[in-house]
Formats: sequence, C-alpha cells, structure tokens
Amino acid sequence: MKLTFPHARLKTLWDEAVRQWPVSVRAMNDRNLPGFWLVGSQGIYLVHSGARPRGSVTVAYANECDPLKVPVQSWLGIKRAIFGDSDGREFVDLVMIGTAVDAGADVEVTFEPDTMTVTVVEKGTASIRLQSLRNRGKDDTTSGRRAET
Repeated sequence: MKLTFPHARLKTLWDEAVRQWPVSVRAMNDRNLPGFWLVGSQGIYLVHSGARPRGSVTVAYANECDPLKVPVQSWLGIKRAIFGDSDGREFVDLVMIGTAVDAGADVEVTFEPDTMTVTVVEKGTASIRLQSLRNRGKDDTTSGRRAET
C-alpha cells in the first residue's frame, strides 16, 4: 500500500512545525522528539509533534486518503488496510520531511505488515529512503531503522 504526500502540503506543515517545536514537543509512544506522526483516523495525514497553536491543527493529507477530496469508501478501505479497524499512528523522522521540503519533492510512504518505508521522490525518482519497524501497540516504542540513499 502506497500513500503520496505532495510538496505543497508538506511545506505548509513543515513551516508550522518549525514555529512550534521551540515552544514544545508533544510525546507519543514515549518519543519526545521533534518529528511527524502519520495518523490513520478520519483519512490518513501527517501532523507535527510540536505544540499545538490555538485554532485548527495543520495537517497534510495523503492524496489517496483526503476525506475532503476522496469518497469515504475509498479512503476508509485504504486506512483499514494499513491500520485495521482502529485508529493508528507511525513516527516519521523530521529529516525525511525536511529533505522533501528543501528539494521541492513529494514523499511516498509504503507499508508492509511489519515495516513502513518513507521515500523522498524528486521528479519521479527516489532520492532517499528510510525504513522503520511499525508500531504495533500504543505502548510499543520499537524504532529499528535502516536508511538507504
């Protein structure tokens, strides 16, 4: 299963994150690091781990799971294939999103049963990949990673 996050959405999210990380970093699954959470809930989106400003939260929806643009039957099927019937979340290293923003690139995220691979895609070509073990429970803090360039 593959999800695509376009550069324009990533840039907006990145700009908000950079403003909020110095204020505070929200911990999830015992991770107290600046970064991003890929969340499966109402659609699938990225949200930063920084302090939440007043008002609406900035998120970057995956093209395939944007509830504002994709019929519910379509995005819900994808969300269930990745996270099951429950909501879920996976950590995405800030280096991956920052690299994509700096390069004017998109990010693709692919899922296997036990791994998630984040890829920066510049002009249709993968420039960097980061593979990590998937979270299997809300208390799971596994973070085995393998980077490829």
